[in-house]
Parts: sequence; structure tokens; C-alpha cells
Amino acid sequence: MRHIAAWWDLRGEPNVLFAHYNDLKADLDGEMRRVAAFLNIDIPAESWPAVVDRCTFDRMRADADKVGNFDRAFEGGAKSFLFKGINGRWREVLTEGELRRYRHRVRELLAPEAAFWLEHGSLSPC
Repeated sequence: MRHIAAWWDLRGEPNVLFAHYNDLKADLDGEMRRVAAFLNIDIPAESWPAVVDRCTFDRMRADADKVGNFDRAFEGGAKSFLFKGINGRWREVLTEGELRRYRHRVRELLAPEAAFWLEHGSLSPC
């Protein structure tokens, strides 16, 4: 949370772009276009569908050996890092007391808008 807190006030700067996993899941094509525009990368229209396809969760999981060396950083390698492709699984694991401590710490460290973004992203219907 300190990382988000440190960057939150800079999010409008021309050289800072926030990207959220939930937003990528909600609109992969649109978010990839946003990132490409930010980086001033021009992808030919005819190539775009294949580029987006390579970035889907299922495709990255299938081609994990091409994506990176997950075994170096994650116990269980790609199978544990590229596990389900969903967010919020921690809610099923943490106790109510741990969740209370988490919420308390969020209130201490983050502005409400930053906390919302961290948990949901920008495209969340919440």
C-alpha cells in the first residue's frame, strides 16, 4: 500500500500511467490500447487482434515458458503465479480479524480513492 500511496498523487503526471489487473480483465483490448498510446507504440490494425490474444490470461498460461521464468521468483512457478486469473481470492483465506486489520491499515495509508482503485481498478461497476 505504501507504493500506491507514494505514487497516487503523481498519477496525473504525463510520465505516469496506472494500470490495474481488474481493468485489463474487464477490457483487455481497450486497456492495451491505452498503454500503447501512453508509450507511443503504433500497432498496425491488422496485427492488433493477435497482439491482444497473446495477452489473454489463458494464452499466457498456455505459453508461460515464453512469458518468463516464473520458477525463479514464485514457488510453484507459472502454475502458482498464473493460477486462476481472478482477483480477491485472499478474501477466502483471511480471517475476519485479518480483514479488519487490513481495512484499518488501508484507512491509515491510502486516500479513499486510492484504496478503491487498489481493490477494484478504474473500470469497476462498484
